[in-house]
Amino acid sequence: MKEGNKKSRATSGIQLVTFRLGKERYAVPVWKVREIIIPMETFPIPGMKDPVDSVINLRGEIIPVVKIYSVLGLEGKRDGVDERKVRIIILDTENGGFGFIVDEVMEVVRVATEDVQPPPEMGERSKGDQALLGIVQISGQMVICLDPGKLLGGCLNTEEILASCSTGNEPA
Repeated sequence: MKEGNKKSRATSGIQLVTFRLGKERYAVPVWKVREIIIPMETFPIPGMKDPVDSVINLRGEIIPVVKIYSVLGLEGKRDGVDERKVRIIILDTENGGFGFIVDEVMEVVRVATEDVQPPPEMGERSKGDQALLGIVQISGQMVICLDPGKLLGGCLNTEEILASCSTGNEPA
């Protein structure tokens, strides 16, 4: 590869925030990430349906926190997690903001668009599968790239959750 081509690949492409869930690495586009915070007190909402686990109060804004393990169809075991590395990633989507707890935020990387390989076709796809943008190799490890907007498959409506929180009623 020519030096000029190498430089253009390094400055173009997409930036990803990589994180770990269990032993697997995942990524979301950096432009969808509002912020990354250390865990704070969560408040369960009675009657709230999956995948919403609870909400947090982030500087006066109520943010739903989803069960990312169950959305992705992973076992919910978090054995051996260093709690000092656990973070909540706050994302913005068309349906509003939400957060999810990850075992560790790894790094922000830029990858060439052509390096992101499409996910393999596996027949009928679950909600978690539909959120797959592709797979990319970063530092010798496979990283699964996710689309936060599709991650919840339209099942998260922040306005509905906020209405539920303020009235104490279960969302419709």
